[in-house]
Amino acid sequence: MVEDITDFELLEEELLHNERLASIGRLAAGVAHEIGNPVTGIACLAQNLEYESDPEEIRYMAQDILKQTGRVTRIVESLMNFSHTGSNAGDTKLSAHQPGRLRGRSDPGRLDLEAVPVEFHNHCDRELVVMADSQRLLQVFVNLLGNARDACADDPQVHIHAFVIGSQVRIDVEDNGCGIPPELQSQVFEPFYTTKEPGAGTGLGLALVFSIMEDMNGKVHITSPLVQGAHPGTRVTLHLPHTTYGADLNP
Repeated sequence: MVEDITDFELLEEELLHNERLASIGRLAAGVAHEIGNPVTGIACLAQNLEYESDPEEIRYMAQDILKQTGRVTRIVESLMNFSHTGSNAGDTKLSAHQPGRLRGRSDPGRLDLEAVPVEFHNHCDRELVVMADSQRLLQVFVNLLGNARDACADDPQVHIHAFVIGSQVRIDVEDNGCGIPPELQSQVFEPFYTTKEPGAGTGLGLALVFSIMEDMNGKVHITSPLVQGAHPGTRVTLHLPHTTYGADLNP
């Protein structure tokens, strides 16, 4: 029996094309929204600056303008990082202990000097080795640890665990923060989606994590809440290929 599936294939291609257009539209809307806000602020400050004569007020307004331009710069840099995630420098071997370089009851990363101190606890076995690009995996952990820190409130705690499951290494980054409602979890990996206050984040961090993990033949998913109560917590789980220091990079 022969069946003509031309119409089915055309419909499938059209649906994929429409989905790509929709993704581009969401990205463009996100860029316009994120950059539009600080640009509007800069314009208002510049208009007021023209008629201001108090030197102290002029200094404050100039500082505000610099803050807003810095925000635009961060958005553009995040977008550039997001758009260049496909430029893989090649696989290298990385100890599961290395990415965060975190141990004990402190915040040695100091991802934000104005942030509330958080206790990072690294429970990873330094002998576990994953196949990944070290610089790009560092980007993943900077974003995940920064998000975990920002989500925490009272008695902030972040724990990092690693396990071998078959041919994969599973790495969990857990916080005791406010959690992510189930209805929002399908959106957190979309570009420019964020639950943070305006100006506190670009919404590209988890989108960047998702893209990098895909490029490195890895996976990422979110589990939340972890417990019931005021601080239910969130777990972000990474899966990366397991290897050893003596294994051939190009078998």
